[in-house]
Amino acid sequence: MKRFLFAFMAALGFSVASAQPASDVSVILAKLDLENVIFMIPQIDFLEADFNDAGDYLSPTGRILEDGSGNQTSPFLVFSNRNFNVAIRAATAQFLYTGSGTGNNVMPCSVLQYNLASNGTGGTNATPATWNPISTSSAPLINGGTFGAAKPFSVKMRALPGWSYTGGDYRLGVILTATQL
Repeated sequence: MKRFLFAFMAALGFSVASAQPASDVSVILAKLDLENVIFMIPQIDFLEADFNDAGDYLSPTGRILEDGSGNQTSPFLVFSNRNFNVAIRAATAQFLYTGSGTGNNVMPCSVLQYNLASNGTGGTNATPATWNPISTSSAPLINGGTFGAAKPFSVKMRALPGWSYTGGDYRLGVILTATQL
C-alpha cells in the first residue's frame, strides 16, 4: 500500500510539475533621455602679429597671426550628436585700441582676414575666397559638418593694417559659432 501511495504521489507530482510553463517572460522598459548636444573646443585663445619694421607693413600679404608657440593655425574640435555648420564673425566693428598714440586709432575689423586652413569635419568649406575680411555679420565657415566626437578644423588669420594707424595695441574678439542642423 505504501508503494502504491508513493507511486500515486509521484505520478501526481510529475503531472503537476509538467503542467507548469517551461519559461516566463517579463518586460523591462529602458528609457534614455538624450538631448541634442554640441560644443566646440578651441586649442588656443590668443593670436597676435607684430608690426615692428617697414617690411612688416610693406608685405602685400600682411602678417599671419601666431599663438605664443609660433603656430599660425588655430585648431578647433567640434563634438556634436547632429550634423552642424560653423560660422565666424567679429565681436565688434572696430579693434579696441590701447596706447598713447594721438593719431588715427580707429581700425575697422575688416583689417583682419580669415582662412579655413584645414577641415576634418566632413563638411564643406563655405568661405567665398581663400582670404576673407571679417565683419560683424556672421559668415559661413563650414557647411554640413558630420556628427561625431572631436571633428577637427583650423583657422588662419592675417592682418593688413596699412600705414594709416598710430602705434599701439589693437585687439578684436573673433567669435566662431557651431550650430546643429
